[in-house]
This record gives sequence, structure tokens and C-alpha cells, in this order.
Amino acid sequence: MTEHIKKLIQRLYSSRNKRRAAVIVGIAGMMLILISEMIPDKKPSAETAVSEREAPDDCESFRQRTETELKALLEEINGVGECEVMVSVEGTTEYVYAENISRYTDEDDERKSDKLDENVVIVENNGEKQALVKKVIRPQVNGVVIVCDGGGNTAVNERVLKAVSTALNISSVRVCVEAKRR
Repeated sequence: MTEHIKKLIQRLYSSRNKRRAAVIVGIAGMMLILISEMIPDKKPSAETAVSEREAPDDCESFRQRTETELKALLEEINGVGECEVMVSVEGTTEYVYAENISRYTDEDDERKSDKLDENVVIVENNGEKQALVKKVIRPQVNGVVIVCDGGGNTAVNERVLKAVSTALNISSVRVCVEAKRR
């Protein structure tokens, strides 16, 4: 019987150590979580993220991307050949933010008036708060100049004018197509 009691005590003792170890590991885990919450994130805040999106080179990158895509498209048109593209743009990228709009009546002593209360909608994404973007308005294309091998041919000229005005949704009056110097 004493042998049986010794084994029972050993089991209880070892399971108690396991419990102690589990409790210690749990406390250590909670401490690590607490410490990690105190360390500042290196991610930009919502204000920083918005200001980075509105960087002045955004317009320039839009212009360069448009030129590159347009050049690749035009060089695929039969008869165009190698071409150079220049796009002029106006404005900057604008962001329209979603707003909660509520209407209420303000009752002063002598008059009643309807008022609007507008608040920008804030969303949280991965612990980061940002304003909810409803629409992005890109810079406006003012004009395009294309200098290509086939620019002297009127049929090629017409195809290029039509492709550019359709791709950029601008009038063909804003597109100039010229032949390359030989």
C-alpha cells in the first residue's frame, strides 16, 4: 500500500509541476503581449499615410505611367513603328473621403434652422486608423504629343488619334501626331 501511495504522490507532484509550468508560461505570454503593446509601431499613422499619398511626385508618376502605357499600346498598332510619347497633365491626385452626414434641427429662442453634421468615416485596418476613401480623382490629361515612324501616313495618323483619344477619354484636338525625323 505504501508503494501505491508513493506512486500517487509522484503523479500528483509531477502534474503540479506541469500546472505550475503552464501558469508560468501563461503569465510570461501575457507579459510579452503587454510589453509589445507599449512599444510604438513603426507603421505610419493615418495622417502620415494620407500626406504620403498626396506627395507632389504623385502627378509626375501618373504622367510617366501614362506615357509608358500609351507608348506600349501605340507601338502595337500596325504602321506606327517606334514612337515617343509626351503627356501633359494638370492638377494633382485628389481624394474624396466618405462622410457620415446627419441632419438635425437647431431650435433657438426665435427661429428654427436645419443643420448638417458631417463627419469623415474612419476605418481601422490592421490596427491603423485611416479615413475611408470614397473616390480618387486623378490628374487631368491636357494634351498628348506622339512622334512616330508612321506619323507621316494619314491612315496611321487617324488610327493613332482614335486610339489615344479613346484610351485617355480626351478630344482628338488635344492629340498631335507627327512623323519622326529621318
